[in-house]
Amino acid sequence: MMSVMDKENIIIENRRRLGDILAVYDPITGEGSASIERERIEIEGFPITEMKLPASMLDDESVARLIAGGAERYLREVKSMEASDKNIISLWLEFCLKRIKHDFEYWARTMTTIADKGKGRDTAFTLNRPQRMYLKALEELRLSGKPIDIILLKARQWGGSTLTQLYMLWIQLVHKRNWNSVICGDIEKQSSIVAGMLAKVIARYPRWASGGKQLTTAPYQGAQKTRVISWSNSRYSLGSAQKPDSLRSEDISMAHLTEVGLWKATQGRKPEDLVQSIFGSIASGAYTLKVIESTAKGVGNFFHRTWTDACQMRNNFTPVFIPWFSIDLYSKTLATNDYSAFIDSMNEYEHHLFGLGATLEAIAWYRDKRREMPDEWRLFSEFPSTPEEAFQSTGRRVFKISYVNEARKGCVPPTFVGDIAERGEKGKNGESTVFVPALPGENKEDGMLQVWLMPEKEEDMRDRYIVAVDVGGTGSKADYSCIVVADRAAMPDGGVPEIAACWHGHIEHDRLAWKAMEIARAYNNALLVIESNTLETEGTEGNNFEYILNEIAGRYSNLYCRTSIQEIRQGRPRRWGFHTNSSTKPMVINFLNKALRDGLYIERCLQTAHELDLYEFKENGKETGAVEGNHDDRVMATAILVWVCYNHPLPSRTSSSGSNRKHTRIISEASI
Repeated sequence: MMSVMDKENIIIENRRRLGDILAVYDPITGEGSASIERERIEIEGFPITEMKLPASMLDDESVARLIAGGAERYLREVKSMEASDKNIISLWLEFCLKRIKHDFEYWARTMTTIADKGKGRDTAFTLNRPQRMYLKALEELRLSGKPIDIILLKARQWGGSTLTQLYMLWIQLVHKRNWNSVICGDIEKQSSIVAGMLAKVIARYPRWASGGKQLTTAPYQGAQKTRVISWSNSRYSLGSAQKPDSLRSEDISMAHLTEVGLWKATQGRKPEDLVQSIFGSIASGAYTLKVIESTAKGVGNFFHRTWTDACQMRNNFTPVFIPWFSIDLYSKTLATNDYSAFIDSMNEYEHHLFGLGATLEAIAWYRDKRREMPDEWRLFSEFPSTPEEAFQSTGRRVFKISYVNEARKGCVPPTFVGDIAERGEKGKNGESTVFVPALPGENKEDGMLQVWLMPEKEEDMRDRYIVAVDVGGTGSKADYSCIVVADRAAMPDGGVPEIAACWHGHIEHDRLAWKAMEIARAYNNALLVIESNTLETEGTEGNNFEYILNEIAGRYSNLYCRTSIQEIRQGRPRRWGFHTNSSTKPMVINFLNKALRDGLYIERCLQTAHELDLYEFKENGKETGAVEGNHDDRVMATAILVWVCYNHPLPSRTSSSGSNRKHTRIISEASI
């Protein structure tokens, strides 16, 4: 039960939050703006005497003198002019031109006209609360002199794209000349909407702010989708991911890529290829801008990978997320005398929302919306409170999001990426294993071995490592094959196994089997567990797989055998590999779920965590697998691996130091 004091504190905090939301926001005076540092000043004689100006503006000597002496004194002493009304207005406009260079909010309110969405009228652009939150991130980067590189994860529509486009236009009209931009959406319709908005702003731009000239745009070299702005000689190009050939990405300084989560891979071209071709034309520096923006559309795709890398500071993008409760529209009126009863009725998740920053009024709205939505995951996807909720992609997930998020905390970049090779003939004594680093420019995800823990060769421990293999196809659209290694060194002392390495890619099946054997041999002749049923039952490719396993068994002494000792004694042939079927698949998946819940192993591979998020119960409620269009190879390999880790004898110490084990070393390109 919640104590009275707790309830009182919630009410006090809620009133404070409402006060912040309802506080005066006036971009003309600067009151209520928190996007940049401001100082309250007074200039006598101006149409507006009290203002909160950007701190950066106060470094201007003329502004400092205006503040010190007022408009009339400034005219007389600095400009040697009469303090007439006409001259004061002229000085005021001169002051405003200085201000728009420092104050985007003021510029947007006084210089731009946009459509008032849903009201059928035009209005001056006044930033709403989430837009001001986003602007703060933009301005922090601009004022620091850094490239303005942002990845924006959006909740429902609140105008993030509009702000991005107008911010870019502000730079082109106020700060820079010959400063070209690209705006690319998923489909051409999005680009046409942008074109209409920019054309309206430019056509209605005040003449006094552009040297008395009417701003115009014209096609650049006959290209209708690339327009050049007369005032600044800057261009903006409009295009779509579905028809990228129309984009002019040469000599650009800014790019806004919108709804990237919807971009589809096409034959021979992935979304990241288009992004790289556009961003590659930008020489990063002050006032350059790269914005990747989208609503979340599942995990594991380019947008999600870029977001995750930004959050873990593995790229140069600043991540910005706006939760639904920051949007003022999503709120329901509550009477003050209803607060107590409402707080008593709040469930655990609603208390979580309050802890995140939602008001009681917003939570009341959310409760009603929750009743309207058929599934909780759809509610999370449409109205995310956290980035993790935004990336929900299925309502039938097998592994709880909290379990996967906990596992994701252990995921780190690999210490080595490359390949493994053996000197000498397969299976011959005396060969040495070498780890060959990837060359610069090589694809470091598929077809490469990622290593977090190198094998420790001098350790006097038997059965320390286990290697599991999930077998896929060989075609470009087939399932991938996956080899995963676990280090069980901590298990004898009550610890848990840790993912040590992972190989993932398309490969012929005989080469896959030999590669798995090479990796297992490198890891102290680890127990090698190969999932066998895929190829035993799939036809032509599988007809020789049992032969392949038998051949490996003749050359590798620690291959997993599913035939029991009793059956072998009875004369039955050994059957190599782990057979995944309607009985064993639920067994290993359920065990993996338990392992994630109870922290029974340490995950290191971020791509595996992504696959866990996309693993679901199918509509019949019995079968499991990846969400359509995705893969579960890492999940299955890891599930088999973790199950074997706990169902194979624990590692044990040996009296010898393992002097017969092969030496493993990393070999560089230079030494080759």
